[in-house]
Amino acid sequence: MIHCRLRFAAVLLLAAVPARAADSVEARLGAKEEKLEQLYAEYWRADYRIALGEANLSILPLKKRIRAVVSDPIFFRRLQAAKFSDPVLARRRELFLREAVYTNIFADPQLAALVEGIERDQDALRYRVGAQRMTRAQLNNTLAHSPDRELRRQCWEARSQITALTGRRIQRAMKMRIALARRHAHRPFPEFMLEYKGIGGQKALLDSFEQILIQTEAPYRQLLERIRAELKVEKVEPWDLDYFFSTLTGDFEQKLFVPEAIWPRIKQLAASLGYDFDRLPVHVKIADITFGGGTYPILYGKEVRILVNKYTGLRFTDTLLHESGHGLHYSFSNEPSFILRGTYAEPFDEGLGQVMALMLYRTEVATRHFGLSPEQARLVEERYRLKNLLDLRETIADSVFEFQAYANPGQDLDALYNRIYSRYIGVEMHGTRTWAFDPFYSTGPIYLQSYVLAEMVGWQVHHALDQKFGRNWDAQTGAYLREKFFSRGGLLTLDQIMQEGAGEPLNPKYMIESLKAPER
Repeated sequence: MIHCRLRFAAVLLLAAVPARAADSVEARLGAKEEKLEQLYAEYWRADYRIALGEANLSILPLKKRIRAVVSDPIFFRRLQAAKFSDPVLARRRELFLREAVYTNIFADPQLAALVEGIERDQDALRYRVGAQRMTRAQLNNTLAHSPDRELRRQCWEARSQITALTGRRIQRAMKMRIALARRHAHRPFPEFMLEYKGIGGQKALLDSFEQILIQTEAPYRQLLERIRAELKVEKVEPWDLDYFFSTLTGDFEQKLFVPEAIWPRIKQLAASLGYDFDRLPVHVKIADITFGGGTYPILYGKEVRILVNKYTGLRFTDTLLHESGHGLHYSFSNEPSFILRGTYAEPFDEGLGQVMALMLYRTEVATRHFGLSPEQARLVEERYRLKNLLDLRETIADSVFEFQAYANPGQDLDALYNRIYSRYIGVEMHGTRTWAFDPFYSTGPIYLQSYVLAEMVGWQVHHALDQKFGRNWDAQTGAYLREKFFSRGGLLTLDQIMQEGAGEPLNPKYMIESLKAPER
């Protein structure tokens, strides 16, 4: 799910490199990348420990060192002026310059301190629901599974507690990012971020969102009516949405998707593709964290750590499968330099998470590796289709809200979010202040659109592999996945990778097709 703060682009750790005898730009670039790899391992290990609750740790000293090095204008100007005939070196130059601009924005001392303070408060908050104090995971689990509608309403409204705590500071962070982007990138913050993440312009992105919304409008309206009818409510409320999907799988969801048993099943699934997680440098830990899950590329190919929140049932399984896709990516990435291994297009990396997550919704996988009967597998697949109708709309709504918030961060963001959410989701928000419950607005800005594109990547890769290998994937399929996708970093663009591995540039048609009701 979350991966905003867990990608290479969170910060750029540049260290001063002593001048060498042959002091060429290429040699200095290579030396900086070598130092980067060492320092980044320290950064990710610290960030991992912070996520686990070590409140005494801070990454601000690291960011101060980063900014001091990146702000050195001499090497930056020399790299800007350099002309490389080698396409690999030219790509390294392009990505390095982009990272330097990003770092000047995100490693700004005032902004970094503000964001770290917000993040600490998010980690520490326990939501008040009646006499209870709930973690984020407990709040979400109750919303998703409790038959008590009044309790669900209280949990939904409790989300506003985080907005009261952090909302004004997030607005300050938005204003600071806008000013820093104007100074260092010489363009609007969202525009720079989309380019940085390997995505086209905002207009093309919003056009694709509109295409998805239009082509899924009819099945989504049918879903809302089904929720109303089956829950026997007069009007569908926000706190009814997630709960409805838990009613589709009866009691077998909690019985068959026991968190302690899921990682062994995922390892079995991976083994069928020729991947042995016991031999890969991937460590998994389940913990109370403020995001769904994250994967830390501490040392590509050598040390990878996965954190997953204490969710239950299908949500937990889907999340861990998604993170296992990141784990495979970071284990298999074999680009020729550190900057190329780390600066992949964001939707591509998230898409590799979805390649694994979507395995759960293939009948042959669910029955063979997760112990479901064919009928149970059909119900799980149908539940995913219906929930994805909602999830994609929610993600699009959240992303559109963020773009509009950056257009004027001083406006009433409560009213803006409620207006956009109600329009796209079709439920009344009752004047709640829940927008800041999404941690991406504070710690991972302009990230959410990548989840929509990642879903497109996942379905397109599945379609291409089905055409090439059939429905029953095996080690031959896994070898192709590794060669064409999991081993890739930033050397090629997202469309180039998809063209080479899936036969066409990224497009939404396979994802849209997956949202249609199957013919009986």
